Amino acid sequence: MEYYLNMKVFLIDVDNTVYPQEAGIFDLVDKRINEYMIKFLDMDPEEVPRKRIEYWHTYGTTMAGLMKHYHIDPNHFLEFTHDVELDGLIKPNPQLREKLKKMDAVKIAFTNAPLKHAKKVLELVGIIDLFVDIFDIISSDFIGKPHKYPYKKIVELTKAKTYLMADDVDRNIKTAARLGMFTIHISKDGGVGHLNVDKLENVPVEVVNSL
Repeated sequence: MEYYLNMKVFLIDVDNTVYPQEAGIFDLVDKRINEYMIKFLDMDPEEVPRKRIEYWHTYGTTMAGLMKHYHIDPNHFLEFTHDVELDGLIKPNPQLREKLKKMDAVKIAFTNAPLKHAKKVLELVGIIDLFVDIFDIISSDFIGKPHKYPYKKIVELTKAKTYLMADDVDRNIKTAARLGMFTIHISKDGGVGHLNVDKLENVPVEVVNSL
């Protein structure tokens, strides 16, 4: 990853941000997480939802909780849980592509997913060539958003003048705001960002370019 001194970096989440939640990708990953906990950790299926909620609130992600309490191999977890078929569920978005091309900012994908999954999503949407890099969960040493660590690491690696971030998860947006980033919350139910829109392609170009 390169330094972007005196430049503007736009950190863009991947899942449920560059494509609509209705695509159902997270539902597929969600099922794989449950399968992982039952198959490899021999958990009672009725216990899985409670554990996941506990870990999500305590550690930020299910994976972080499993690493802490079950010492799982995070690479194996990510490979298994993201082994889902994306073709046919995610479609090219020419409107988003044209909007991103007009935004005067260095674009970096910032995701809790592994690199292989993120690349596939961006390719299917038709925007991967507009990103200079992908900062995935492995790049952040398996510490995911909303923990402040991955945010601080990406800032240290890029050293830009200005940062803005788009994400669909309110906890992730709040961390970015606390760290001084301009936040764009992708949400159909209001939002907690400096700017709240229902789709990434509805972010006004002039807002990004004026920062």
